[in-house]
Amino acid sequence: MSEPIPFTVIGGFLGAGKTTLLNRLLRGAERRRFAVLVNDFGALDIDGGLVAVHGGDTIALANGCLCCTIGDSLVTTLLGLLGRPERFDHIVVEASGVADPGRIADLAVLEPRLSRDGVIVVVDAAHVRERAVDRRLGDTVMRQLQAADLLLLNKVDLAPDLAAVRCWLSMQAAAPILEASHADVPLDLLFGLDRHGTTAALPPSGRFASWSYEWLEPVERADLLAMLREAPGGILRAKGIVRFADAPDRRSAVHLVGRRLDVSDEGPWGDTPGSRLVMLGLRPVLGSLPRE
Repeated sequence: MSEPIPFTVIGGFLGAGKTTLLNRLLRGAERRRFAVLVNDFGALDIDGGLVAVHGGDTIALANGCLCCTIGDSLVTTLLGLLGRPERFDHIVVEASGVADPGRIADLAVLEPRLSRDGVIVVVDAAHVRERAVDRRLGDTVMRQLQAADLLLLNKVDLAPDLAAVRCWLSMQAAAPILEASHADVPLDLLFGLDRHGTTAALPPSGRFASWSYEWLEPVERADLLAMLREAPGGILRAKGIVRFADAPDRRSAVHLVGRRLDVSDEGPWGDTPGSRLVMLGLRPVLGSLPRE
């Protein structure tokens, strides 16, 4: 059986910038074949030169990506996508502006051909606080924030008091916060690393960087986990495949998202040459980390 396909949900209230983020994803997907499920093609501003085939409820792009409209049922659309002969590297769903993205992401728990990669919630920095206290909208907004594995605080250039918004948001949800204008962020920070702990280099940026560790010999579990638990707050994500000294014949997947640290057994070690861990985060913070 093939490896499960990573499954990501992009949520957020109406007007937060979800579609802008998807457009960046479709234009910038140079290394992966994404399948993107959306409610409405009309909202997507797809460059005509990128469209290879437009056929009813699907648009095939020249870079190998595919867009599908969600019909009467997300589940039916998703199952149809999984039944297609071509293999995709990642599936992304744009949740509607009033949907609970966490419940959509749980579909990956029920479908063995998918693996839950996370929930990205796009937040409108200029309006989120007033919507959160609106008696008609507040419950929806708060459920979205609390479902997030990563909060993309968008439109920071329009926020009258960004520091206050940042502080308020950090108290509403435990997920790490990534700030942006026009949803302009390195895609690797959103979709993370491949399951073997490798990552392509991030785009040139004064704000973001990647940092990797490699070990040929088995790693002491307590030492590595202590390092990750004590990592500075500017570390946004870390992921790797590690051979621990207390289980040298097993592969352990290590994930850090914000302050949430998970370790899971991935089966026999096999012929993998060595352990590898990659961190993604803010350049000044990563630059202060010690070498192995």
